Amino acid sequence: MNGKKLMQQTLANTKNLSKTSQAILSTLSFFNIYKLPLSANRIWQLLYFKEATFEDVQKNLEELVRAGIIEHHHDLYAVTDWDQAAFDDKQQEIARRWNKIKKYYWLLSAIPYVENICVINSVAMGNADSESDIDFFVVTKPNRLYFVRTFIIILFKLLGVYKNRTKINEQFCFGFYVTSDNLSLKNLLLPGEDPYMVFWTGTIIPILGEQMYNKFIKENKWIFSALPNFRPEQRLLQIHQLEPSRKLKRFLEILLWVKAVWQEPILRWYHIRHTFKLPENHWATSSTIANKQMLKLHALDPRKDLRKAWQETLQGLG
Repeated sequence: MNGKKLMQQTLANTKNLSKTSQAILSTLSFFNIYKLPLSANRIWQLLYFKEATFEDVQKNLEELVRAGIIEHHHDLYAVTDWDQAAFDDKQQEIARRWNKIKKYYWLLSAIPYVENICVINSVAMGNADSESDIDFFVVTKPNRLYFVRTFIIILFKLLGVYKNRTKINEQFCFGFYVTSDNLSLKNLLLPGEDPYMVFWTGTIIPILGEQMYNKFIKENKWIFSALPNFRPEQRLLQIHQLEPSRKLKRFLEILLWVKAVWQEPILRWYHIRHTFKLPENHWATSSTIANKQMLKLHALDPRKDLRKAWQETLQGLG
């Protein structure tokens, strides 16, 4: 069953609502899992399986508020009331993490053989708290993934900002790499429905590599079916305006070229072997992938539980 059909079935108890209102409830119900209210503009951008104008979304939001189906305070909307103080705290935590990204941006932009870096997960989705790390999605040149990963680990460990098992808060976490010849994530989608992956893709924030981000979106056209109002150019506005360290990056790529060529196969063997020696990557909850073109560390994949919670929230609205 595709996402649209499942959404319609789940919302059977609200069938008297317009399709736009049903889609609004689908979007709000997912972010309600994190106790996150959304602005009208963000709801429009992330409207689930329904194309609509911003004006239509605003109109339906007003109708849902009048009907008592959703809450509305401070230009934000949610299916249940929220703690505004906790929400404000999250915004402050997110701002702190962006300040740290900006502090190290010149180093991020100088990493050799990197085509694109995006901020993902809690910072991008708006759910960061005082214990959250800073997650990155990295696109490397072909046959450079594990050389890049090794470079990143050494660099940011030396700087004391690389996440480990005991130091997490505001630390850099690089747990998702792909090569530029393997950008499609369609095969990662859960069978039937995967709201987390949909909203994850729709909220990632590129900070480096506009051209490669555009290519990434082209390779993942399925996002436009799930989020018809999604506009990648709106995400590009988030790219940091500082001039990247292009000359330093190019110098490092030339300097390290021979070393990268002969070390990549060795490093690939080592990293893949090490990844699957860790017991957590064999848990039933694991969706970890480690191969030549992708490294995705995900020992505790919550997507099925999140899907269930989302469906239960929707059913409760009836």
